[in-house]
Amino acid sequence: MVSDDAGKPLAEGSGFIASSDGKIVTNHHVIAGAHSAIVKLNNGAFFPVEGVLADDPVLDIAVLKVSGKNLPVLVLADSGTLSVGDHVVAIGSPLGLENSVSDGIISGFRDDSKGRSWVQTTAPASHGNSGGPLLTMDEKVAGVITWKNTEGENLNFAVPSKLIAAVLTNSAVRPFGALASTEPTSVSPVPQERMWTSMTAGWDMKIRIDGDYVYVTVILPQALQSTPAYNRTEFKKTGDKWVGKRITYLPVKYHEAIKWCRNETDAEIDKLSETRIEGMASSWTSFDAKKCEPEHLETKPFVWIPK
Repeated sequence: MVSDDAGKPLAEGSGFIASSDGKIVTNHHVIAGAHSAIVKLNNGAFFPVEGVLADDPVLDIAVLKVSGKNLPVLVLADSGTLSVGDHVVAIGSPLGLENSVSDGIISGFRDDSKGRSWVQTTAPASHGNSGGPLLTMDEKVAGVITWKNTEGENLNFAVPSKLIAAVLTNSAVRPFGALASTEPTSVSPVPQERMWTSMTAGWDMKIRIDGDYVYVTVILPQALQSTPAYNRTEFKKTGDKWVGKRITYLPVKYHEAIKWCRNETDAEIDKLSETRIEGMASSWTSFDAKKCEPEHLETKPFVWIPK
């Protein structure tokens, strides 16, 4: 559990112990903006976090430090020994359900446009799994569960173990306050468009920030770029949030025909900086192609970072 400077809880996430003296690995986005944190172990023991040993927003990895001795440790797997098809399990606290275990396989090894590497897995993961270990059958850490692509089924991604080892070498502890103060709380108007990527959905988008307005255009698959299809959102600052509507115009298969459906769903931005945008958006879990409308909507969190 991480909290702000007033002690108000900000988020819950997962993690694992990487050294017997209290190095805890989790995700950067789990602790972003935090001023304090508490780690709870499987046996019910609580440890206040002393500070941050490492924080890499690009890899989305953070290492925390708690005061402990002879703590149970998970060992990193040798990334070179992992193969597509290997059986793995994800352990974490999805939606606050502590010590949940799901299994699947390693379904791929991916590199993105920023040169980052990912272990793709079919092991199911949900909000709250972030920072938790992806384990091999010999109980070694293949990666850290970080994000999922919600446009498909079981498209979950973990930071590979080979990248985690490098950040574990840091020994200087920084206070949470110093970390939080490096996170900008607002952004100046940016007249030009910038490319961003969604850590939750996996898509890329162009974002333009102009005063109290934020304009978002999702980059569609190549096959749709020469069609009338679009996926756009316009946000307007309202109080301490930015509220808007996502408007899509996309082809949907209905029997043997293709129908073009226009839909609007709610979205809001809760945190806006030059390096990170967070919020909530409605998305459908099922769609009635005949009526051209969603059958069921769910509100899910999103995290966007510059590409």
